[in-house]
Amino acid sequence: KYQQSIEPNRKRLAHILGVREPRVPFDAPELLGTTAQPPLVGQGTGFRAFAVRWPAFADVHGEGLLLVPAGKRIADVVAIPDADQTPEMLAGLVEGVPAESQYARRLAESGCRVLVPMLINRGVTQRKLSNREFLYRSAFEMGRHLIGYELQKVLAGVDWFGKDPAKAKIGVIGWGEGGMLALYAAALDPRIDAVCVSGHFGPREGVWQEPIY
Repeated sequence: KYQQSIEPNRKRLAHILGVREPRVPFDAPELLGTTAQPPLVGQGTGFRAFAVRWPAFADVHGEGLLLVPAGKRIADVVAIPDADQTPEMLAGLVEGVPAESQYARRLAESGCRVLVPMLINRGVTQRKLSNREFLYRSAFEMGRHLIGYELQKVLAGVDWFGKDPAKAKIGVIGWGEGGMLALYAAALDPRIDAVCVSGHFGPREGVWQEPIY
């Protein structure tokens, strides 16, 4: 009854964030590879990392890494990086994130299957706007939000995890922008059993100083 009572709140939040289109069902992410660059992009202690792509809604797709543990899988996790981090950084395949903060790698080493989506970065181009703000402005004209697009990619991963006959526990974890997305994803989807939000909570009196998106 509690879940039923807050369902209108979930629907209202989804509407505000622009999570409105139905997601595209799919059986599994597709492997991204060529003869020059195979889909297996790296290996760690007890896991392998694959470049993958999956449908979210309409013609919008998510891309990133899938970390597959070698042994028994104990949980499925969407590990969301900050906007200026890459999935390869969180997996420990390239430099950029301290080893103790590579939560995607550490979860995979612990036996979790981990999906790590790529976010639109904050890089500034000749437009003198960050890539995130540039896309936010055009999405806003369509009554949508960049955060909503990225949430759809995260929730599409949850859709896939939820179809697994093994019915493993599902979690989301994120830092910075990823922490914000993890918080919203868990608020919208009751199938998520656990959420870790890091680097997002803080005093809200200075929200007017934050990026417009």
